[in-house]
Amino acid sequence: METARTITSVARPEATTGADPDLVGAVRLRPDARVLQLDRYGRVVRVSAGLTRWLGWSGTQLAGRPFELVLHPDRRAWFRQRFSVLLTDAHPHFVGAAEVTTVDGRLAASHVTAVAVRAVEPAAEAVLVLLTPDTRVRRPQLTEVGARVLEGLAGGASTAELAASLHLSRKGVEYHVTALLRQARVTNRTALVAWAYHCGVLVPGAWPPRLAPEAREHLRPRARAGATDTTAEPSANRSVSGPGTCRAGARRI
Repeated sequence: METARTITSVARPEATTGADPDLVGAVRLRPDARVLQLDRYGRVVRVSAGLTRWLGWSGTQLAGRPFELVLHPDRRAWFRQRFSVLLTDAHPHFVGAAEVTTVDGRLAASHVTAVAVRAVEPAAEAVLVLLTPDTRVRRPQLTEVGARVLEGLAGGASTAELAASLHLSRKGVEYHVTALLRQARVTNRTALVAWAYHCGVLVPGAWPPRLAPEAREHLRPRARAGATDTTAEPSANRSVSGPGTCRAGARRI
């Protein structure tokens, strides 16, 4: 990532004044860069113009506030833990995925790259946070049974094998496969498995295939007894916007 490589090479930031929206610390940014400068307490010092255009937050609105308030609540503890390590150790940066909130309360999927800016001492004097919109991080909404069907498909299991291992009828298995195909907007099982890896639902390189821990944390509650063994067509409102695209919620951008 070009912008991230540029940020990791910066030296000690100097105090800046004035209204230059593309200057954060001592780093001049590309016009579309979405960057915040934080102090060592995690509070926002400056905000780039690109971030304001994307999320709507201005420097005035965020100045002095903890950056983690911009993150979805589920990712705040993660950020605090990684931020504390960044401050005290010699690690130059960390990366991760998180949802951030816009000024009007919507959610946007983002890659987060945090870079420590140091002088001579190991402790960071400031941190630059780069946010990059992520259009593929949205994960599908899976049930527990649907997830096990997906793992089986990725391992090459047939309908009969899945029915035996999951204690479903063949029609019950086909119902879950159809639901997954409709959600992925693909037409065959091979494309479905590729889509699942693309969305980060399955662990790359794992055998036998298994659900990624983060995806498992977001499984929908188990359906009521008897609801999984059915031939009814999945609801149309479970589809996504296009092939290979992970599902986004109605309040997400």
